[in-house]
Amino acid sequence: MKSKIQQSLFLIIASLLAVFFIVITVKQIDFGRVQNALKEANYIWIFVSMALSIFSYWLRAARWNLLLHPMGYNTQTASGFWAISFAYFMNLTIPRSGEVARATSMYKMEHVPFEKSFGTIVLERVIDLFFLGGVFGLTLLFNYDTFIHFIEIGNKENTNSVSQETSYLKYYIAAAIICVSTILICSFWNKIIQTKIYRKVIEFLKGLWEGILSISKLQKRGLFVFYSFAIWICYFFMTYVVFFAFPDTSHFGIPEGLFLLIAGSLGMILPVSGGLAYPYIMSIAFSAIYLATGGQQNEGKAIGDYFGLVLYIAQVISMISFGLISMVRINQISTKNIKA
Repeated sequence: MKSKIQQSLFLIIASLLAVFFIVITVKQIDFGRVQNALKEANYIWIFVSMALSIFSYWLRAARWNLLLHPMGYNTQTASGFWAISFAYFMNLTIPRSGEVARATSMYKMEHVPFEKSFGTIVLERVIDLFFLGGVFGLTLLFNYDTFIHFIEIGNKENTNSVSQETSYLKYYIAAAIICVSTILICSFWNKIIQTKIYRKVIEFLKGLWEGILSISKLQKRGLFVFYSFAIWICYFFMTYVVFFAFPDTSHFGIPEGLFLLIAGSLGMILPVSGGLAYPYIMSIAFSAIYLATGGQQNEGKAIGDYFGLVLYIAQVISMISFGLISMVRINQISTKNIKA
């Protein structure tokens, strides 16, 4: 009974936080323009984008299984799917909390030690970084002028919103803390290594490293590569298909899709709660696209505002819906495994 009450309270608090950050995001949008765009929208493509988003969860879960298997854990793809769904939901509330939530959920459902599971998640992030770099290279190849405009507009926005005065005090404080910490650790090292906390940290790091090294023991490397490419192909089409939802963007092609994938990835990577940066980054991206093609920056920004907002809300609906379902499923699976 106590567990259910705690779960309900967590569900309510997390949902309220997600809604709060989403409201902050959409407050700055011109809803008149959004309303007009939605009247002309073809919602089929928006739903296709949402379906691709959920399918990418499954692909991640299937790829995750391949990393966990060499360590002796025969996990279910369904468990990974719900853990990943919960992770994306948590990222809407607290930046980067999803990785911890994902590893914790897998421990509850499949009893995979947190540190080993977390190690594979770190490995996944490194792999994703390589794929992001590849997409970035293609983006520069096809959208060099657009990217330059994107950087210029972003710099102007920062100049207008951030003071020009630079304070180095925080760097001095950080350097002092590092120096003092290093001196203290060196002075009391013999005592530190005898503590229980030290042994716990070492055990955690060993498990983390084992998770990272799991890729060297992969049994189905071809399938792992296939899943990795499939995940990023899904990411591309999640944005690309929404072009066909609006008359203003239906003429865009693959180059613009690649550019918006990079811009959107930047918006989601930034450590901002609720993905707040996504619609803002997309408005800058569309401004850059229009400038590069001889159009007006303001027109591009207006289109980017509603395009980014619609795509953002569509993905958030997917994250919240499956995130809420995942809480129930994680609890059911963990309870079933405990009884078994």
